[in-house]
Amino acid sequence: MSKRYRIIFQVYETSNKDDVTQEELISDSPISTPTNCLDFTLGRSAQLSIIKGIQDHILDSKLSLLSEGQNNMCPADDCTGKLAKSGKQVSPFHDVYTDHKVTMQRFKCNCCGYETPSTAKLLLGTNQSGELQMIQSKLGATHTYRESEELLSLFSGTPRRINNHDRIKHITESVGCAIETISHNEKEVAVAEEAKELIVNIDGGHIKTTNKGALSMEALASVIYSPEAIRGNSKDTRNHLISKNCAASVLDDNQDQFISATIIAALKQGLGQNTHVTALCDGAQNCWSVAEALRPLSGSMTCILDWFHISMKMQNIALPKKLKAKLIRIKWHLWRGRIDNALTRLTQLAEETKDDISIAKINKFYNYINNNRDRIVNYRERQKMGLVFTSNLAESTVESLINRRCKGQQHMRWSRDGLNPLLLSLIHI
Repeated sequence: MSKRYRIIFQVYETSNKDDVTQEELISDSPISTPTNCLDFTLGRSAQLSIIKGIQDHILDSKLSLLSEGQNNMCPADDCTGKLAKSGKQVSPFHDVYTDHKVTMQRFKCNCCGYETPSTAKLLLGTNQSGELQMIQSKLGATHTYRESEELLSLFSGTPRRINNHDRIKHITESVGCAIETISHNEKEVAVAEEAKELIVNIDGGHIKTTNKGALSMEALASVIYSPEAIRGNSKDTRNHLISKNCAASVLDDNQDQFISATIIAALKQGLGQNTHVTALCDGAQNCWSVAEALRPLSGSMTCILDWFHISMKMQNIALPKKLKAKLIRIKWHLWRGRIDNALTRLTQLAEETKDDISIAKINKFYNYINNNRDRIVNYRERQKMGLVFTSNLAESTVESLINRRCKGQQHMRWSRDGLNPLLLSLIHI
């Protein structure tokens, strides 16, 4: 004896569940004995077909309510005419998994010519569901646009024009631009309980550009958090942050947007007149300029040359084995904040080095330390006291914001106007 199942869509009055006003058959299919994992479930195409059938009827029902609730009087100013039916309009609407055609009743005033919105886009401002736009913007921010198109096609079971890479790019940029507009107003309303201390990490990365006359452009990112937001993991694993706010920009605007966004992020974390700010940067002057913009809004500030970047720069100095020990000794002095000792030994090391490339790197590192000497501290003591001295907690954010998304695909090149909305979308995911 064979069996079948049916799925029926019903509309009924809430006052009486038995009073069914509409009934439509969505699916009527056989139930078969499963033989493997492929025929154990309905299958993707059948599931999507059911979702589409249900959604078609729900959309029609909602549009019917709009028509039934339409006021007969013309809403135009200084018009006393009445609205009359004026045909129907079919328009597309796209949800997360399915595409639909919706039929809308058009109303028109015969006195002044006013017409009601007769397409989904005119009525809602878009022909896509909010959830689809959210998914597109998140994928577009974290993956290449073509990878995002492939992922959406995989889950939809077929390529859809609404999910093509150009559309995903447009949605991602639109979301980023909307975030930028909102951010301009956030500074006036950002309210948080004043924090005793905040930590600010500011870093940048160079990205290949499409701009003529330049090979790359610099994107800047900042991460702001409170020491109380640090949570320890198990032994031999990195700590993590449970709360932080970020800012990013690649605009060539004298850092106006980036400074403003960093201030907003700090205000959200509780920046106030009694807050002590510890700023860690990689030593670049443009990063210190952003940190200094927070000084007038805070109670006090400590600027520290990030130990992570000191270590990375020293690793890039290639030396023969007999000179490596002297470089390690220089690092030992820097770790304890002994700047003059380190600079003296760097000078001696350059004199003993014969390779021109290594000499150039040593001299460059000498200038790096000398230019930031006022921001070099006793890192060893800070570590003993449990105080922050490096940006390793924030490096994962910078890595995901700039390096992984924008530099991971080496063939990719960006314009400032195209990349900036993407960065803003990324920091709000």
